[in-house]
Amino acid sequence: MLKLANDSGLDAGAGKFVTVAGGRLHYVEAGAGRPVVLLHGNAGFVQDYAAVMQALPARGFHAIAFDRPGHGLSERPSGASMTMVAQASLLHDALDALGIVRPVIVGHSWSGALVLAYALEYQRAVAALVLLAPAVYPEPPAYGAESALLGVPMLSDLLIKLSVARISREIERSLVRAFAPDPVPVAYLQAAQATWQQATQVKATVEDELNFSPTTQALSPRYSTMRVPTLVVTGDADQLVNPVRHAYPLHRVLPQAELIVLPATGHMLPQTRMQAVLATIAQAHAQAARVS
Repeated sequence: MLKLANDSGLDAGAGKFVTVAGGRLHYVEAGAGRPVVLLHGNAGFVQDYAAVMQALPARGFHAIAFDRPGHGLSERPSGASMTMVAQASLLHDALDALGIVRPVIVGHSWSGALVLAYALEYQRAVAALVLLAPAVYPEPPAYGAESALLGVPMLSDLLIKLSVARISREIERSLVRAFAPDPVPVAYLQAAQATWQQATQVKATVEDELNFSPTTQALSPRYSTMRVPTLVVTGDADQLVNPVRHAYPLHRVLPQAELIVLPATGHMLPQTRMQAVLATIAQAHAQAARVS
């Protein structure tokens, strides 16, 4: 079982599971009041929001952070393509089962597009969106060799198992860029390294990379139809998801969006700019209350 860092305020024993079509999703929750759903990026897990989860209850929020399908402790349905649209459907089923009504949904990085996919399908079920360093337009996929062979029956699982160590090293190198110009916290790195040794996590990461560009290619022409209050937050020094290609053009096409640019800030906003994330969540709830 995944063990989260001791100083995170979260531990695996505190996690819960909700059953959806094809498997169980792992989540952690804290507090009571206005609901906030937190979704991590690719190669991430609930640990990404550990500090945010600790702080939200004191501000009157009910925080729920999910491991996306196949990541962390969540199961990934077998035999089904887990595109953003499919993951949005699983998330909708999970929130319905948990009785979560009209939350603010926060998506970091890869999950920026997931949150948009969710809102496009279930606009009336969303109060507002917070997109942190969002990746929302097509990009060349990473892990090209593994991605090309994922569709080959039987070979894909073997290939992933053989590639775990190499892909884990690649993810670890990208983590330095994700946190820059800030250092990578030791506790987070240790928890992440343990997660990336799981073949299921690596396979989910590779599949999500493979599905990203085709799905965003199909979704992006619809972004302008969104009618949900949205706050787009990006760092001007993001080395992983260039805001010029993602956050800035997204802000221009979303009818009800506000852009917040954080100076001297990189990609890993939930970890490095917790106070800004908390303030943005509060702002999103205030905007949702005004338009409801």
